[in-house]
Amino acid sequence: MTQHYTRALKRLPLALALLGASGYSLAVDWTGYFRAGPGLTSNATSRACYGLNGGSSGMKYRLGNECDFYGEFQLSQGFKKDGIDYKVTLMTDHYTAATDTNGDGLKIAQMFAEAKGFDIAPEATFWIGKERGRRGDVHIVDTYFTEMVGVGAGAKGFKVGPGALGVAYYKTEASAVLPGHRGNIEWVGIDSNPGGKLNVFATVTKGQFAGGTKGAGLAIRHDQEKLLGSSLNNSLWLQYAQGSAGLNSNFGDLTAGSKAKSYRIVESINWQQGPFGGQALILLAREKNKLGISTKSFSVGGRASYALSRHFKMVGELGVSQYKPDGGQTARLTKLTIAPTLSVGSDFFSRPEFRLYATMAKWNKAAGNVTGQAAFDDKTSGNSLGAQVEWWF
Repeated sequence: MTQHYTRALKRLPLALALLGASGYSLAVDWTGYFRAGPGLTSNATSRACYGLNGGSSGMKYRLGNECDFYGEFQLSQGFKKDGIDYKVTLMTDHYTAATDTNGDGLKIAQMFAEAKGFDIAPEATFWIGKERGRRGDVHIVDTYFTEMVGVGAGAKGFKVGPGALGVAYYKTEASAVLPGHRGNIEWVGIDSNPGGKLNVFATVTKGQFAGGTKGAGLAIRHDQEKLLGSSLNNSLWLQYAQGSAGLNSNFGDLTAGSKAKSYRIVESINWQQGPFGGQALILLAREKNKLGISTKSFSVGGRASYALSRHFKMVGELGVSQYKPDGGQTARLTKLTIAPTLSVGSDFFSRPEFRLYATMAKWNKAAGNVTGQAAFDDKTSGNSLGAQVEWWF
């Protein structure tokens, strides 16, 4: 067996040379992200993290508040032939809810092919496969407020007026509980003002089963660089969805009818001024389900870092989130984390970061058990200590 491997390795340089001579690109891009680390809490349990079990997504502030073990690793191979650039992408990911267990192994997060340069539309990119159409995230809450995810096909980059147009079709996967169709249209990169770009996303959905419903959604995001001449970069989302469409331009509840109506406003800023950097968020949402029951959500928080040296910074994060269902009490959670951090750079987004952290959380009775662990059934506060590495490349 060893001899076979040795022969194959000897032939590899010749095979690569032949591929290069044939006009194929040999550049393989390997990118990825992961986070991991140990932790403990003050209430007779190995580890606890704190998040409201209701309300809008995007309200859990993540610094010192991630109990999972997560990684995603992507390989992309690009080619060029007859004026066409084409590429295949494979991304695997692994998620374990608790850092001391093995989880479910690697899964396929993305696997798609794309090509650009066809003579009928040289500016457009065509793609087919499993793809994550993520359009802008807020890092401190680990949320993509527009996320067109799934198995589908589409084209993007058509020059239309001051922006670029894209269209896509998605079908729910066989593992989904209910089958359905989704169409997405995007018009992005629209020059709206000096330093500003406008992005528009439209969604239509339909459940493909008895009792399946239709839905529609619209999201507008405005990105502003150097807000008011400062170091602030600003993103503002205005989002609306009805029926079976989701606020994030994805599938919603495919059995939800016209009573289901939701909106969300998200304001996010980030900055870097010398050694001082950070990101902040304000979220306001009202989401009504298919029964007509409405839940109001509100969140405000931020993370700041200050570089005390080239490779050492102090990082702190504070977030307050709440939600209130019709006829119910307001559930509220406040979380504070302090994290001395080693990093390869002094900027807020420099990674990797090696952190020690102390997290303190308080919540009210209406929030219930925000940890999901039995040791906190009758508690309204918790403290956690831990270490974490976060790395993207």
